[in-house]
Amino acid sequence: MKLHRTEALSRERFGDHVRLRYRWDAPSIEPGRFIVARAGDLSAGLAPFLPRPFFVHDFADGVASLLFEVRGAGTAALADWGADVNVSEPLGRGFDLGGIGDGPVALIGGDVWVAPLKLLARRLALLGVSHDVYLELPATASETYVDLLHRAYPSATLAPTDGGPEAPRTVLERVGDLTRYRAVFASGPSEMLAVLSEACAGRIAAQLALRERMACADGSCFGCAVAMADGSYARACVEGPVFAAEELARPSGGVTIAGALP
Repeated sequence: MKLHRTEALSRERFGDHVRLRYRWDAPSIEPGRFIVARAGDLSAGLAPFLPRPFFVHDFADGVASLLFEVRGAGTAALADWGADVNVSEPLGRGFDLGGIGDGPVALIGGDVWVAPLKLLARRLALLGVSHDVYLELPATASETYVDLLHRAYPSATLAPTDGGPEAPRTVLERVGDLTRYRAVFASGPSEMLAVLSEACAGRIAAQLALRERMACADGSCFGCAVAMADGSYARACVEGPVFAAEELARPSGGVTIAGALP
């Protein structure tokens, strides 16, 4: 995986969350795609940290951004203002915006996994597609992070939760009747995506952005394999990370999705 050293323009802290903005010379980035990023000098090899995968949060005028929570040494290093930033080109398969007409569509995000919905909302606005945004607001969220959500998604409906097992259904209740939407686009924890997949099945098309643990991010290690409805497995880093809900296997425990890397 080739990484490119880039200019970090800003690192803003919002409690435990960080928005990292960097220069990226490209005409566009498709929403739902991801990059891998690593802080530090590349001449040191992979030590001490492997690159971390992140959804592209936003992109405009040659500036891309990532939104992530500091969970361990790798993300802490990326949050350090003095560190170099090295990123890959956008990877994987993003959201498919074909066939949705002028909407309306619903964008649903949970916990710390709301990141890809900002670029998606920007693209839908450019296309003239009507959309509503629903975001979980965990009880642990800092005031600065709540303020960021209000500014990044000014018309979003925020659904406060206690982070417990009923949180996904709490958000879904705020959405109400799903059938008034032409499509649903979602990014959230596995429990939320499982609930959405069940609610949308046979009623409305849904696309789910999965957060799988990744090592190579180029499809060679099969470490991010996802069970599919036809009994096969797909690589989240190549065939995903966005999948149509009906493509995915739906075992009794819900959609099989791992947590984000620290």
